[in-house]
Amino acid sequence: MNTLSKKAALALSALTFLVIGSLIVFAPELLFSSNGITLNPSAAMMSEVRSPGVLILLACFAASMGLFYRSWETIGLLVSAALLLGYGTGRLVSLALDGMPPAPLVAAAAVELGLGCWCAAQLLASRANPPLHA
Repeated sequence: MNTLSKKAALALSALTFLVIGSLIVFAPELLFSSNGITLNPSAAMMSEVRSPGVLILLACFAASMGLFYRSWETIGLLVSAALLLGYGTGRLVSLALDGMPPAPLVAAAAVELGLGCWCAAQLLASRANPPLHA
């Protein structure tokens, strides 16, 4: 697959991670309330909510580095695929165990799984067809 396709996958991943990670860290009440979730504002709950947001922002960093540095492309795609497919799969497990979530969370699962598969396909394609130069 071509470099433009890799860059597009990395750019969409980075943008997704930036928006979601920032909302989780800096405005979790806004994000969660849009899905009908009321957060307990205790320090313990907010620590548990914000921590994954920072992880998502670190994934944004890896994907962004992959946009600008060829040596980071594989890392950016791997981190993006792992995080997106992990979240998407977690939502499918929850669907099976807990029932149908609100529509925005179903849409989030579709985006996570779709974008995660795209990143994984880019990663696998680069492994199957390594570049002719380093």
